Amino acid sequence: MLVRLVAALALCLAAIHSANGQSPAGQNPVSSLATFKNFNRTYQIDLPTGWRQIAPNEAIELSENEDSPALLRLAQPSHFYAVGPIEQWLAGDFRGPWLYVVEQRDEWYIEDGVEETVRNHWREQTTRTGVTHEVGSVGREKIGTQHVECIVATRSSVGKGNDRFQSFDVHAPTGQQQITLSFSCAPERFAQWQPEFRRWLDTLTFARVPDEPATLADRLWTPILVGGAVGLVLLLLYRHTRSRR
Repeated sequence: MLVRLVAALALCLAAIHSANGQSPAGQNPVSSLATFKNFNRTYQIDLPTGWRQIAPNEAIELSENEDSPALLRLAQPSHFYAVGPIEQWLAGDFRGPWLYVVEQRDEWYIEDGVEETVRNHWREQTTRTGVTHEVGSVGREKIGTQHVECIVATRSSVGKGNDRFQSFDVHAPTGQQQITLSFSCAPERFAQWQPEFRRWLDTLTFARVPDEPATLADRLWTPILVGGAVGLVLLLLYRHTRSRR
Protein backbone atom coordinates (compact mmCIF):
# COMPACT_ATOMS: atom_id res chain seq x y z
CA MET A 1 0.00 0.00 0.00
CA LEU A 2 2.81 2.40 0.93
CA VAL A 3 4.58 1.73 -2.38
CA ARG A 4 1.40 2.62 -4.31
CA LEU A 5 1.01 5.85 -2.35
CA VAL A 6 4.63 6.86 -3.12
CA ALA A 7 4.15 6.07 -6.80
CA ALA A 8 0.93 8.06 -6.93
CA LEU A 9 2.63 11.02 -5.24
CA ALA A 10 5.46 10.91 -7.76
CA LEU A 11 2.98 10.92 -10.64
CA CYS A 12 1.19 13.92 -9.14
CA LEU A 13 4.44 15.86 -8.78
CA ALA A 14 5.39 15.06 -12.36
CA ALA A 15 2.00 16.25 -13.56
CA ILE A 16 2.38 19.51 -11.62
CA HIS A 17 5.82 20.11 -13.15
CA SER A 18 4.44 19.40 -16.59
CA ALA A 19 1.50 21.73 -16.10
CA ASN A 20 3.77 24.56 -14.97
CA GLY A 21 6.14 24.04 -17.90
CA GLN A 22 8.98 23.14 -15.52
CA SER A 23 11.39 20.24 -15.57
CA PRO A 24 12.24 18.11 -12.55
CA ALA A 25 15.38 19.20 -10.73
CA GLY A 26 18.59 18.08 -12.37
CA GLN A 27 17.19 18.01 -15.91
CA ASN A 28 17.68 20.52 -18.70
CA PRO A 29 14.54 22.52 -19.47
CA VAL A 30 13.07 21.63 -22.86
CA SER A 31 12.72 24.79 -24.93
CA SER A 32 12.20 25.58 -28.59
CA LEU A 33 15.00 27.20 -30.59
CA ALA A 34 14.98 30.31 -32.76
CA THR A 35 17.63 31.78 -35.03
CA PHE A 36 19.68 34.49 -33.34
CA LYS A 37 21.65 37.03 -35.43
CA ASN A 38 24.12 39.33 -33.73
CA PHE A 39 24.17 43.10 -34.12
CA ASN A 40 27.07 42.98 -36.62
CA ARG A 41 25.42 40.17 -38.61
CA THR A 42 28.74 38.30 -38.59
CA TYR A 43 27.14 35.00 -37.56
CA GLN A 44 23.85 33.31 -36.74
CA ILE A 45 23.00 30.42 -34.45
CA ASP A 46 19.91 28.68 -33.11
CA LEU A 47 19.41 29.48 -29.41
CA PRO A 48 16.49 29.09 -26.98
CA THR A 49 13.48 31.13 -28.02
CA GLY A 50 13.50 34.55 -26.36
CA TRP A 51 17.27 34.85 -26.09
CA ARG A 52 18.67 38.12 -27.41
CA GLN A 53 21.72 40.37 -27.26
CA ILE A 54 21.87 42.57 -24.18
CA ALA A 55 21.78 46.34 -24.67
CA PRO A 56 24.32 48.59 -22.90
CA ASN A 57 21.64 50.25 -20.75
CA GLU A 58 20.39 46.81 -19.66
CA ALA A 59 23.95 45.81 -18.71
CA ILE A 60 24.19 48.96 -16.60
CA GLU A 61 20.91 48.04 -14.91
CA LEU A 62 22.30 44.58 -14.12
CA SER A 63 25.32 46.18 -12.46
CA GLU A 64 22.96 47.49 -9.78
CA ASN A 65 22.21 43.89 -8.79
CA GLU A 66 25.08 42.47 -6.72
CA ASP A 67 23.90 38.92 -7.44
CA SER A 68 24.33 39.30 -11.21
CA PRO A 69 27.40 37.67 -12.79
CA ALA A 70 29.94 40.44 -13.36
CA LEU A 71 30.57 39.38 -16.96
CA LEU A 72 26.96 40.05 -17.96
CA ARG A 73 27.39 43.70 -16.96
CA LEU A 74 30.00 44.32 -19.68
CA ALA A 75 28.47 45.18 -23.05
CA GLN A 76 29.69 46.96 -26.14
CA PRO A 77 27.39 45.76 -28.96
CA SER A 78 29.99 45.48 -31.72
CA HIS A 79 32.77 43.94 -29.64
CA PHE A 80 31.66 42.07 -26.47
CA TYR A 81 28.23 41.24 -25.07
CA ALA A 82 26.04 38.63 -23.43
CA VAL A 83 23.20 36.76 -25.10
CA GLY A 84 20.45 35.14 -23.06
CA PRO A 85 17.06 35.55 -21.37
CA ILE A 86 17.49 39.27 -20.63
CA GLU A 87 14.08 39.76 -19.03
CA GLN A 88 14.79 36.97 -16.53
CA TRP A 89 18.13 38.56 -15.65
CA LEU A 90 16.52 41.96 -15.10
CA ALA A 91 14.05 40.20 -12.79
CA GLY A 92 16.96 38.75 -10.80
CA ASP A 93 16.90 35.19 -12.16
CA PHE A 94 20.39 33.98 -13.17
CA ARG A 95 19.90 30.23 -12.76
CA GLY A 96 20.07 29.34 -16.45
CA PRO A 97 22.94 29.31 -18.95
CA TRP A 98 24.10 32.17 -21.14
CA LEU A 99 26.34 32.94 -24.10
CA TYR A 100 29.09 35.55 -23.99
CA VAL A 101 30.65 36.73 -27.26
CA VAL A 102 33.87 38.60 -28.05
CA GLU A 103 34.45 39.85 -31.60
CA GLN A 104 37.93 41.00 -32.64
CA ARG A 105 39.46 42.25 -35.86
CA ASP A 106 42.27 40.46 -37.68
CA GLU A 107 41.78 36.84 -38.61
CA TRP A 108 44.26 34.38 -37.17
CA TYR A 109 45.17 30.84 -38.12
CA ILE A 110 45.28 27.75 -35.95
CA GLU A 111 48.85 26.55 -35.67
CA ASP A 112 50.86 24.27 -33.41
CA GLY A 113 51.06 25.22 -29.74
CA VAL A 114 47.48 26.49 -29.46
CA GLU A 115 46.91 24.75 -26.12
CA GLU A 116 49.69 26.67 -24.42
CA THR A 117 48.50 29.88 -26.06
CA VAL A 118 44.99 29.40 -24.65
CA ARG A 119 46.26 28.55 -21.18
CA ASN A 120 48.61 31.55 -21.15
CA HIS A 121 45.77 33.82 -22.22
CA TRP A 122 43.59 32.85 -19.26
CA ARG A 123 46.53 33.04 -16.85
CA GLU A 124 47.00 36.63 -17.96
CA GLN A 125 43.28 37.31 -17.54
CA THR A 126 43.42 35.91 -14.00
CA THR A 127 46.28 38.26 -13.12
CA ARG A 128 44.67 41.27 -14.80
CA THR A 129 41.06 40.94 -13.61
CA GLY A 130 41.29 39.05 -10.32
CA VAL A 131 38.81 36.44 -11.61
CA THR A 132 40.39 32.99 -11.38
CA HIS A 133 40.24 31.00 -14.62
CA GLU A 134 41.28 27.36 -14.84
CA VAL A 135 41.39 25.80 -18.29
CA GLY A 136 40.46 22.13 -18.64
CA SER A 137 40.63 20.42 -22.01
CA VAL A 138 41.81 22.21 -25.17
CA GLY A 139 41.49 20.86 -28.70
CA ARG A 140 40.56 21.49 -32.32
CA GLU A 141 37.18 20.72 -33.85
CA LYS A 142 35.26 21.54 -37.01
CA ILE A 143 32.26 23.54 -35.84
CA GLY A 144 28.94 24.62 -37.34
CA THR A 145 27.26 24.22 -40.71
CA GLN A 146 30.44 25.29 -42.56
CA HIS A 147 32.74 22.96 -40.58
CA VAL A 148 35.13 25.75 -39.65
CA GLU A 149 38.16 24.52 -37.72
CA CYS A 150 38.07 26.12 -34.27
CA ILE A 151 39.84 25.90 -30.94
CA VAL A 152 37.51 24.52 -28.26
CA ALA A 153 38.19 24.51 -24.53
CA THR A 154 36.47 24.03 -21.19
CA ARG A 155 37.09 26.57 -18.45
CA SER A 156 36.10 27.12 -14.81
CA SER A 157 35.90 30.67 -13.47
CA VAL A 158 35.55 32.01 -9.93
CA GLY A 159 35.00 35.68 -9.15
CA LYS A 160 33.81 37.55 -6.08
CA GLY A 161 31.14 36.08 -3.83
CA ASN A 162 28.96 33.52 -5.61
CA ASP A 163 30.19 34.48 -9.09
CA ARG A 164 31.13 30.97 -10.23
CA PHE A 165 30.56 29.46 -13.65
CA GLN A 166 31.92 26.90 -16.09
CA SER A 167 32.27 27.57 -19.81
CA PHE A 168 32.60 25.82 -23.14
CA ASP A 169 34.71 28.20 -25.25
CA VAL A 170 34.86 28.22 -29.05
CA HIS A 171 37.57 30.39 -30.63
CA ALA A 172 36.63 30.74 -34.30
CA PRO A 173 38.61 32.38 -37.11
CA THR A 174 36.33 33.96 -39.71
CA GLY A 175 36.98 36.17 -42.73
CA GLN A 176 39.17 39.03 -41.41
CA GLN A 177 37.89 38.52 -37.87
CA GLN A 178 38.11 36.34 -34.77
CA ILE A 179 34.97 35.44 -32.80
CA THR A 180 34.94 33.74 -29.40
CA LEU A 181 31.70 32.21 -28.14
CA SER A 182 31.58 31.13 -24.50
CA PHE A 183 28.60 29.04 -23.38
CA SER A 184 28.43 29.24 -19.59
CA CYS A 185 26.36 28.04 -16.65
CA ALA A 186 26.70 27.09 -12.98
CA PRO A 187 29.45 24.44 -12.51
CA GLU A 188 27.01 21.89 -11.07
CA ARG A 189 24.85 22.13 -14.22
CA PHE A 190 27.63 22.11 -16.82
CA ALA A 191 27.58 18.36 -17.50
CA GLN A 192 23.83 18.58 -18.19
CA TRP A 193 24.03 21.67 -20.38
CA GLN A 194 27.11 20.85 -22.46
CA PRO A 195 25.24 18.53 -24.87
CA GLU A 196 22.76 21.38 -25.45
CA PHE A 197 25.62 23.81 -26.12
CA ARG A 198 26.97 21.44 -28.75
CA ARG A 199 23.52 21.02 -30.32
CA TRP A 200 23.24 24.78 -30.68
CA LEU A 201 26.75 24.97 -32.13
CA ASP A 202 25.76 22.56 -34.91
CA THR A 203 23.61 25.41 -36.32
CA LEU A 204 26.36 28.07 -36.17
CA THR A 205 26.87 29.82 -39.52
CA PHE A 206 29.36 32.62 -40.18
CA ALA A 207 28.81 35.44 -42.68
CA ARG A 208 32.36 34.88 -43.92
CA VAL A 209 34.44 31.75 -43.68
CA PRO A 210 38.17 32.01 -42.93
CA ASP A 211 40.66 32.35 -45.75
CA GLU A 212 43.02 29.45 -46.24
CA PRO A 213 46.35 30.13 -44.51
CA ALA A 214 49.32 30.71 -46.78
CA THR A 215 51.56 27.67 -47.22
CA LEU A 216 55.36 27.76 -47.32
CA ALA A 217 55.18 27.44 -51.12
CA ASP A 218 52.85 30.49 -51.29
CA ARG A 219 55.24 32.50 -49.15
CA LEU A 220 58.20 31.56 -51.36
CA TRP A 221 56.45 32.13 -54.68
CA THR A 222 55.37 35.68 -53.82
CA PRO A 223 58.89 37.16 -53.60
CA ILE A 224 60.00 35.03 -56.57
CA LEU A 225 57.21 36.39 -58.77
CA VAL A 226 57.78 39.96 -57.59
CA GLY A 227 61.51 39.61 -58.18
CA GLY A 228 60.88 38.18 -61.64
CA ALA A 229 58.57 41.06 -62.55
CA VAL A 230 61.12 43.64 -61.37
CA GLY A 231 63.86 41.87 -63.30
CA LEU A 232 61.75 41.89 -66.47
CA VAL A 233 61.06 45.63 -66.12
CA LEU A 234 64.76 46.34 -65.65
CA LEU A 235 65.63 44.25 -68.72
CA LEU A 236 63.12 46.14 -70.89
CA LEU A 237 64.45 49.47 -69.66
CA TYR A 238 68.00 48.36 -70.41
CA ARG A 239 67.10 47.34 -73.97
CA HIS A 240 65.14 50.55 -74.49
CA THR A 241 68.13 52.60 -73.32
CA ARG A 242 70.54 50.75 -75.63
CA SER A 243 68.27 51.16 -78.65
CA ARG A 244 68.33 54.95 -78.24
CA ARG A 245 72.12 55.17 -78.22
